[in-house]
Amino acid sequence: MKISIRIKLILAILLPLLAVYCGVLVGNYYSARREVLHQAERYLIQLSNNDAANLDAEFRMAERAAESLASLVSEQTAATINRRADVMLRGVLLSRAGVQAVTIALGPAEGPGGQADEPFGRYTARRISRTGQPKPPARHGRGPRRRPSPPASAPSPTSAPSPDESIDLSDPSNDSTEPPPVGPANLYAQGIRRGDLAKVSPDFRSQKCYFDANQYRRTIWTEPLLDDKIAIAPVCRCVRPIVRDGKFLGVVAVDLSIRSLRGALTETKLESGYCILVSRDGLLVSHPRKDIAMRQTLAGLAQRENKPELYDLSARMIAGESRVMEFDDFHTKLPSWVVFAPIRSSGWSFGVVIPKRLILAPIDDWLRRDLAVMVGGLGVIVFVVTMVSVRITRPIGRLVTAVRALGGGDLRLRVGGTHRRDELGELSRAFNGMVRALAHHVEARMREAASRKAVESELKVAREIQASLLPTHFPQRQEFELHAMIVPAKEVAGDFFDFFYVRENELALLIADVSGKGVPAALFMAVTRTVIRNQAMSGLPPAEVLNRANRLLVQGNERMMFVTMFFAHYNLTTGKLVYANAGHNPPVMSNGAGGVRKFGSSTGPILGVFEDEQYTQKETVLESGDSLVLYTDGVTEAMDADDQQYRLEHLARIVADNPTASPEEICGLVVQSVESYRSHPQQDDVTLLVLRRNR
Repeated sequence: MKISIRIKLILAILLPLLAVYCGVLVGNYYSARREVLHQAERYLIQLSNNDAANLDAEFRMAERAAESLASLVSEQTAATINRRADVMLRGVLLSRAGVQAVTIALGPAEGPGGQADEPFGRYTARRISRTGQPKPPARHGRGPRRRPSPPASAPSPTSAPSPDESIDLSDPSNDSTEPPPVGPANLYAQGIRRGDLAKVSPDFRSQKCYFDANQYRRTIWTEPLLDDKIAIAPVCRCVRPIVRDGKFLGVVAVDLSIRSLRGALTETKLESGYCILVSRDGLLVSHPRKDIAMRQTLAGLAQRENKPELYDLSARMIAGESRVMEFDDFHTKLPSWVVFAPIRSSGWSFGVVIPKRLILAPIDDWLRRDLAVMVGGLGVIVFVVTMVSVRITRPIGRLVTAVRALGGGDLRLRVGGTHRRDELGELSRAFNGMVRALAHHVEARMREAASRKAVESELKVAREIQASLLPTHFPQRQEFELHAMIVPAKEVAGDFFDFFYVRENELALLIADVSGKGVPAALFMAVTRTVIRNQAMSGLPPAEVLNRANRLLVQGNERMMFVTMFFAHYNLTTGKLVYANAGHNPPVMSNGAGGVRKFGSSTGPILGVFEDEQYTQKETVLESGDSLVLYTDGVTEAMDADDQQYRLEHLARIVADNPTASPEEICGLVVQSVESYRSHPQQDDVTLLVLRRNR
């Protein structure tokens, strides 16, 4: 896709600017987000602690009432308790609005006559209206009307009242230390009921709270009671032991209304969200959903809603921690925060659930404002950059047109704008100078191309001549098979091979590598081949052929060119191989079973340098099925991508893996392996000659 300089210029300015804008915006956003979340967390923790403290005050009020009543009862005699129980219970009930019921439960004690008294138990509770709410007590004291006097048939305060019997306590004849006497009409008007504990809840003394109060001798809070026979309403019971001189006498129970606790939760000021109240065992005492409140624990909800995070929340609230947690609220289906704090006196926990989006709403508003400012600023910058880029790129467009014409071959064109004193003026002047120089260069290149074409034509002829010097027909006889090939690195090669008969049953073999590359090496190769052939045809042994050839090549060799050569005579009948090696790579020999060995190390120095050097010769025998492989260093010195040489081991492995292959097949396999191994352009000629004895 084509992108103009104008677009690139605009993008080059706008993209970094946009990156800076976005970086600052993102950095400020996350910084402000952390600060807002931190402040919100502190505020919510403080709020939850305050609300938990308010709820804790309700529980402590019930505890203090239970402690005061237990202390008062412990100081009274059995007769006094029997006479004043209802008065004391009524006083506690009317003095605390959140109390639903008050109970005194005494165990059997030794009476004045030495006989064990029956267990004593009395309770006083608020009546429940038709709406399910506790009935508010009537006001006492001064008012427009006085309550009617008790009827004559009302029992005296000292008599043992029957269950739910009403007694009037409004008689003004009582002194200031005694509450008003109880009468049936007065109690009913005040929404109070009372009765005998043994008849309403005969198993009260066998309950766990009674047992724990006796065992631990401290205040005990129960879990929420839903169907208590005394309170007839959901309550949480505070049980205080009555102890006199270290002896357990019984308990005082103050029932705190669950509805009053829920009413206290409504006073929490929340723009959104809701409050929860969790008991010591994880029961959700208060929750917006009626199918959950007083019916489910947090652990049970975690299993029902498949939300493992509720297990963690339940454990932390039961443990009395005060902190903030994030979770997906199963009630609102929104990512939310829950902040909770313990209610110390009862071991309960108070929590507030708030949607997280409400906490982040100020940050989102700030982000929208900043985005609007950023978009407006970018619009102004885009307009300015576009106008500037048009002024800059218009002369460049003219240059583009001129370049296209130049590409079409028009070397006479010129561009204007050379009078400008900026970079575009310099570019115009440079372009015109380039066109003039290009015209001269093209003319020179045309002359050079004509010269190169003539040279290439001459090199082609030279290569054809060099190829004609090398044998092209390979003998295929019953005694042996022979094949050779050369892959030149340049137009003409410096390597060469040759074979010819010196006697009827004796074959001369040679492979050589001339120093250097190209035409000089090719010419020296032709001279060397002619000298070797002339000396070998006289029937001289290999060492003497090299001695005479060396003296001839040294003469007039001012450029100090040299040749490495392996020269041998092979007897077709006996398989005897007599050879001399003038600094050439030692060949390898393989048998028909796949064994490979290297032999034929140098028997003298390179040819063409040292005039007085003498060469020696050695001999070996090729058995039936043996193959002789001659090669130049273009094979073993090929380089891979890691600059590692091909080495003789690779060549030997190919020969060993193909013991029955023909010489032509071996040559092809080696050349193919070298080409696959080499990762650099070919730098040296690759030459191979393979002889195989058949019988």
